[in-house]
Amino acid sequence: MRTERYGIASDDALNPSSSSPSSNMSGLPEEIQTFILSLLSLKEAARTSIVSRNWRTLWTRHPNLSFDGTRTGPSDKDCVRIEGAEFIETVNSVVQQHSGVGLNSFCIRYGLEKNSSDHLDRWIRFATAAKAKIIGINLWSKKYSGRPIKEVYHFPLEALGDQDAPFIQSLFLADVSMEPKSDICGFTKLRSLLLHSVQIIGDFASLLLNCPSLEDLKLITCSGLTDLNIPHQLGKLRHLLLSDMSVQMVDFHVPGLAHFEYTGDVIPIVLHGCSKLEKAAVTFKRDDKALGHAFTAIPSVSAVKVLNMHAVMQEHHPVWGSQVHMVTRPTCMFMNLRHLTCEIKIQTDHPNRYSGLLQLASYLEFAPQLETLHLHMFYYTLSDCSWKEEVTGEAISFMRGLDHLKTVYMSGFRGFRAQVELLFGILEKGAAIEHVTLEPQVKLKCARVVNAFILEWKVNEWARRLSERFGKAITVAPPVRGPLLLS
Repeated sequence: MRTERYGIASDDALNPSSSSPSSNMSGLPEEIQTFILSLLSLKEAARTSIVSRNWRTLWTRHPNLSFDGTRTGPSDKDCVRIEGAEFIETVNSVVQQHSGVGLNSFCIRYGLEKNSSDHLDRWIRFATAAKAKIIGINLWSKKYSGRPIKEVYHFPLEALGDQDAPFIQSLFLADVSMEPKSDICGFTKLRSLLLHSVQIIGDFASLLLNCPSLEDLKLITCSGLTDLNIPHQLGKLRHLLLSDMSVQMVDFHVPGLAHFEYTGDVIPIVLHGCSKLEKAAVTFKRDDKALGHAFTAIPSVSAVKVLNMHAVMQEHHPVWGSQVHMVTRPTCMFMNLRHLTCEIKIQTDHPNRYSGLLQLASYLEFAPQLETLHLHMFYYTLSDCSWKEEVTGEAISFMRGLDHLKTVYMSGFRGFRAQVELLFGILEKGAAIEHVTLEPQVKLKCARVVNAFILEWKVNEWARRLSERFGKAITVAPPVRGPLLLS
């Protein structure tokens, strides 16, 4: 890579007069210059070198170096996107010319190629020597190429402890391997750790033990761990995300945890002392009892104020048939829960005969302070025939009072029997309800055809009937062309 590609001046740069803007810029304190540079992208900062010979090296103190060697996918607006064989040459050139002074972040998004490990080692040595606060290494191509993994880059954790004082505050690694050891050091200032598709070999608990300032921990599709049993307290951890981890159990001591997210199989999950938990999102995969598990499998989340749940229901499973009253009872009440969002995908050939959705009603009674209910539904079915019978009799027998419920929003509402009966029960027991909105369109990820042919008059008819019966205004959201994607 030649620095001219960024507009960096050659030897015939302009010679400014003493009263030129460049002289004024050069006279500013170094910290002010660095701040001004941070407002520019690296390319923009490099182009300033053509203005004046005094500015020629100004870009070499740019605080944020971010390089993207991919052809597709998202890229940060300040990131330099470089395609093909020029990537290594470009990064090497910038690293060689950069002063290393005031470096805030150093990020690489690049597909690891044969014999490129030496370059990665050199870039990481540069970032650690410059004491970059933020380091991100994403070797994405191994994951998306579809080819067998031939080489896994080993990230040198020890390099972060080689300096005379800890400096790293945020570390993001993807598609690499790492080997934490008991004597690991250099992480006392680390506040954010994100590992995606990382092979973890060694003592991960010891790594976390040496991160007393850790506030944000995200582990996604990592391998090498049998379980996540962290015996010591992570006193400052506020956000914990675990997704698709092949572990047998999770055990954390997190007294300050405010936000917890989990996606994966049903396993024992224990979060000690998280009385400050405000928000949780739970998705259990490959299990027909996912909705019940979301309420029962993690007692620690009962302290939440906001709960998001994802579940899949299958008609052939007996639990979701006529035995909807036989549910697993939560061991504790969700006394603080104010906002509940449920995303439910239902697989059935007979949507009007299938009553699995009604199981949600039995769990609502465990959230007596609930104020807002959002229910997003998607029926995997070829039938679009809504229920034609009238709702009669008492409300759902196992639904108790919803004294504080004020707002109800349902998407994917097509007037199927279970949908109507659930809404009937909510309106019967929710004396304080102020707003009910029905949206026929499916907002969960779906094929466009699912929302192409909606008989709106059916939903409008049900809304009119229920509104007249309970004396509450029910709004039917107008159609929006194309699918709306929530997940």
